[in-house]
Amino acid sequence: MINSHLSGRSAALIVVGIVAAIVVGLAVVAIYQVEKTLTPTPVAEVVEETREAELAPSLDCAFRPFITRSNAFYFYFDVDYAKGKTPLFYERALVSADGSRKRYAGDERPVWTYAINEDGKPTIKSADGTLIVLYGLKLGAPGIVPVEAGIRSTVLRNLGGECRQTNLDGLPH
Repeated sequence: MINSHLSGRSAALIVVGIVAAIVVGLAVVAIYQVEKTLTPTPVAEVVEETREAELAPSLDCAFRPFITRSNAFYFYFDVDYAKGKTPLFYERALVSADGSRKRYAGDERPVWTYAINEDGKPTIKSADGTLIVLYGLKLGAPGIVPVEAGIRSTVLRNLGGECRQTNLDGLPH
């Protein structure tokens, strides 16, 4: 027959185990609460919330082959846009799939011209004939807006991608 009485030592060990479990649980909760209150809001979120309206007009694009999700090319543009005028897109940087980078500044920035193509889609075109079709570009929109895009080029072929337009509302920033 099994002895149903606990010895004094067994009872003490059980009580110590319960107390230890409670202390560990309280410690975990306390550490979580302290870390939660001490963890600052990421700087990027604060900057984006407080400075979105201050960002200069720009268009940043990433293009990739249709059969893979890895990005192949990134284009970065400064945009000169005033309401009632045709915008100009100044290429400030190009990053290739191999990681090579070209940066442009001042008057050496290639200028891409804006037009509406035969299908009624906004496009920008480089001097060498490379064409970026911007499906859903919203001239006149403040803030940051995602835009689906496609690039047509003899060198880059046809690539799909996305762009992010920033403050293309025609107002000085």
